[in-house]
Amino acid sequence: MHRRRSSKSILFPRTNATTATTTTTLNYYGNVNNTSNSYYGSSSNHPIYTRRSMAHLPETTFDSTYLWGYALLVATAILFFGTLYAMIGSKFVPDTQIEILDWIKHDEYYCLLVPITAIVMIYFIVWNWMGMKFFRHN
Repeated sequence: MHRRRSSKSILFPRTNATTATTTTTLNYYGNVNNTSNSYYGSSSNHPIYTRRSMAHLPETTFDSTYLWGYALLVATAILFFGTLYAMIGSKFVPDTQIEILDWIKHDEYYCLLVPITAIVMIYFIVWNWMGMKFFRHN
């Protein structure tokens, strides 16, 4: 019978805290350096399937991660509503005398490009899923 491994055993390598050895040396300036040969670089006890952050930033450093998240949300919303206008909304709006908006209104190619691409996208999603299943259960 095939025994399935959990996904954690593939993603996070197992470390053995008992085999980690620590060496104490003096550097050029006479300061003590404690080094370890464990996977994470220290001999602290931590759960087997967790990762410790390798980079420790001070609390005073500005973290812009949430700004990038908001920028991604705004860009996605603009793209979604722009595409929605191009495919559906522009057909019900009268001519605006703005060249770009009138070009979108009278377009017969790009308004069909996204729905036709969705069919091909579904095909690739199914094959991606099947490839993942073959990888996981092989």
